[in-house]
Amino acid sequence: MRLLRLTWAVAANAFSESVRHRFFTLFFVFAFASVYASVLAGVMAVDQEARVLADFGLALIELTALAYALFNAASVLLKEAETKTIYLVFSRPVPRWAYLAGKLWGALLTAGLMLAVMAAMHLALLALRGFGVPAFYGWALAGAFLKLAVITAIAFFVSLFSTSPVSTIVISGILWTAGHFASEARFMAERVPGVAAPALKGLLWLIPNLQIFNARDAAGAASALPPAAFAAAGAWMLAACLGSLWLLSRKEF
Repeated sequence: MRLLRLTWAVAANAFSESVRHRFFTLFFVFAFASVYASVLAGVMAVDQEARVLADFGLALIELTALAYALFNAASVLLKEAETKTIYLVFSRPVPRWAYLAGKLWGALLTAGLMLAVMAAMHLALLALRGFGVPAFYGWALAGAFLKLAVITAIAFFVSLFSTSPVSTIVISGILWTAGHFASEARFMAERVPGVAAPALKGLLWLIPNLQIFNARDAAGAASALPPAAFAAAGAWMLAACLGSLWLLSRKEF
């Protein structure tokens, strides 16, 4: 129970610092502009306005939350190391796993808040255009959150061995992009001849398959995320957290 309170205290502190950061406000301004842009895209779609407005808005919500999640994950540990705050934390009986878990929880709470606020703005704009809530909307947001959870955990891992926040964001962004083409890449790897094929297949398994979280691909129908999506998200987050804990344990704080 004491360790859970310590973890929650770290998470609450990380969440509080995130929402007070000046970039958090700027991202909300950008989020509003992006969601409003989805209205303009929907108007140009004419007969498919409702579908385009929903899809374009959800995509912009996801990308905006991704940008802040990567910025936050790439800088939070480095910032605390540079300001010596992390030394103060570890001078107390705080296990490294509790500190890491708290920072991740705080980052996910921030991402969840951003998704919720942007979704509220998006649904308000849909209502102003005379459209209801799409059947797949809730599952689409859940899938977006799972993707953010996976990539945030990976970004924490990358930040512990990268040389700067910029390199962390670039590497994590590449993995995010590659994760949306993981199935196609594995399909092509099956047709690679020679001894390079097994090595290539093994390398591709290091890339998370983010396509399984895309509930909004269901052409307007309600599409519940399969249990495999939640299991895959949990497995990738666990692997990234264990890797981060191993790297953190090797650092002398």
